[in-house]
Amino acid sequence: MMRDFTIREYVSADVPALSLLWRKVFGDSLRLITSFLAQLPQMGSAVVAVREGKVVGAASVVDGFGLLVPGRRPQIVGYIYAVMVDPDSRGLGIGKALTREAAVLGQRRGASLICTLPASDGLYGWYREVLGVECVLRRTRYETAAADRAPVKELTAAEYLLWRNMLLRVRPQLQPMQPAMEFQRQFCKLLGGGLYTCAGGICAAYLDEGVCVIKELICADADREDIAASVGKLLGTERVVYYLPSDTGEPYLAAPPGSVPADCVWNLTFD
Repeated sequence: MMRDFTIREYVSADVPALSLLWRKVFGDSLRLITSFLAQLPQMGSAVVAVREGKVVGAASVVDGFGLLVPGRRPQIVGYIYAVMVDPDSRGLGIGKALTREAAVLGQRRGASLICTLPASDGLYGWYREVLGVECVLRRTRYETAAADRAPVKELTAAEYLLWRNMLLRVRPQLQPMQPAMEFQRQFCKLLGGGLYTCAGGICAAYLDEGVCVIKELICADADREDIAASVGKLLGTERVVYYLPSDTGEPYLAAPPGSVPADCVWNLTFD
């Protein structure tokens, strides 16, 4: 059956329509959406689906990352994010077409590795069919009580990257470039958190329904709980949730099989 939509790379004139569609599909705040779209030209691009002259779908590809593995050449990573289709236009294959075209766009922009973080367990199979990617990294959820155990200092995006590179200098890692790191900072700030250093480690944290969620925690093993508790106390919560890489934890990153080392530090996804 001939499809009744077209797909093209987005242009700046699409931003108002993209903002409205994003809010309709995901329900995120306008400030968060605006923050992402403002950074997008520096950290990636997007494709849109147009049907009857209206933007009815979109998918972003963030290529502001590098995969650094000791002994290998660095790779540019294309991260598929915010695949959205207007409810009135679903069931037409728009989501699959957008996702595949976003991956092609990422490759044209220099990415040699395409990956994503499926929004639910049920989508891993869908992404396997569409992009040929599978779960390559897992993580385990931990929880602790907030407590004032160590001083916490907020960091800028540039400062956080300096700390991160120092702590991970001999580890396989996903390295955000400055625009992608700046969006991570803005994301955390808009949700009541930020980027922090504490007890010789670093973390990226935000608030979710009154709980401190730490999406990245890089530190000595013995300091994990003290840092998590201290950041939670700073953010005014009683509970802190944090995630750490694990061989047997919940599914996390989806990428081509064998493309990412099992011990790769890859926490700063756009979830």
